[in-house]
Amino acid sequence: MSAPLLWEEVAEVKPEDFTVDTMPARFAEVGDRFAEIDDVHHSLEPLLEMYRRDEEGDMPYPPDYPKMPGEPKRVQPSRDTDRKKEG
Repeated sequence: MSAPLLWEEVAEVKPEDFTVDTMPARFAEVGDRFAEIDDVHHSLEPLLEMYRRDEEGDMPYPPDYPKMPGEPKRVQPSRDTDRKKEG
């Protein structure tokens, strides 16, 4: 159940306060907090610009994390060629 809250309400409520049974009373008390959701429109251009800027210096995918001392093999057992030679 989606129940938008005011910041002042966050400390006072628990997720289980919001059920199909409790929401009609909440809507009657506080109104429809979704009513104005489409009143403000924002451009995606700042996010796209951030993406373009970050893409230039992005890490390779998958990321190359160095293996740490004592770390076990990073291979599925079925693809472990050393294990196949032993068996």
